[in-house]
Amino acid sequence: MTPAQTAEINAHFHRYNAAPLAEFCGLSPTQMHQLMSAPLGVASPVRLRAELPASVLDRVPLLRLIEELLRLVQRENSIKLTAGGALPRKFLHELYAHRLVPEEYVDAGFISINREIDSPVLHTTHIIAMAAGLVKKVHGKLTITKKGQLLQAPAQRPALLRLVLEVFTEKFNWGYFDGFGDDDSPVGQLAWAYSVYLLVQFGPRIHPISFYADNYLLAFPFLLNSVREVPYMTREEKLGSYYAGRVMFRFAKWFGLVEIDEQKFGFQAKPDEVTATALVTELFEVNVGAKA
Repeated sequence: MTPAQTAEINAHFHRYNAAPLAEFCGLSPTQMHQLMSAPLGVASPVRLRAELPASVLDRVPLLRLIEELLRLVQRENSIKLTAGGALPRKFLHELYAHRLVPEEYVDAGFISINREIDSPVLHTTHIIAMAAGLVKKVHGKLTITKKGQLLQAPAQRPALLRLVLEVFTEKFNWGYFDGFGDDDSPVGQLAWAYSVYLLVQFGPRIHPISFYADNYLLAFPFLLNSVREVPYMTREEKLGSYYAGRVMFRFAKWFGLVEIDEQKFGFQAKPDEVTATALVTELFEVNVGAKA
């Protein structure tokens, strides 16, 4: 092969990798690779903004819950955990009283928060704080670490948000609360930043959650093979259920990125609908590709 032919082939692949694709909703293969391999990195089309004022950070529910947990542990010096290693009920009630992530069935009186596992978001708050090294368990007691103390400073809040986001997306298993018993599928957590990109691209308008799940599946059709078949739903339906629960009702809702209109009851009930909040673009700087 001549140098000229080699150069022509290289130019062809460069043009392909740089061209926006409809199945990636306007991102190029190069951009998608950067988004997947180093989300939030300098070359990624989705990055945290350099300036994150307190007025923005105050509206991130999971961050606020982490901060309230750190304050609580520091106030108490240490918290004696239950025999199962969970937060005691009185501290769960104190955290829930901040009303940062209201839970419909709790507020309606159908569920009482008697155990940490009764509230997925409070349980996750404890898990993330531990995995991030903000708190530690010593002889059955929860104590704050030096890292946790340092990151409580107001000037360190952007760094705390980045840490919480990185631990949530990289270390926490998004399938933990699915209820299907086979939470090893990476649906939703794989290329999680692509869902942020989709919310910026389409979020100002109301869409059913299935709209986002369909666009996610269009970009990553191979993920259908990671979903186990069940008798009562198709693989596509099960993937959509994974996506709704993991991405919208947990990740996006807990970080304050969406408002969800839930319509569960009645013969004429519509699918759950979602709208992006202003917080999406206040938290993330996104290079939006060409719309398909």
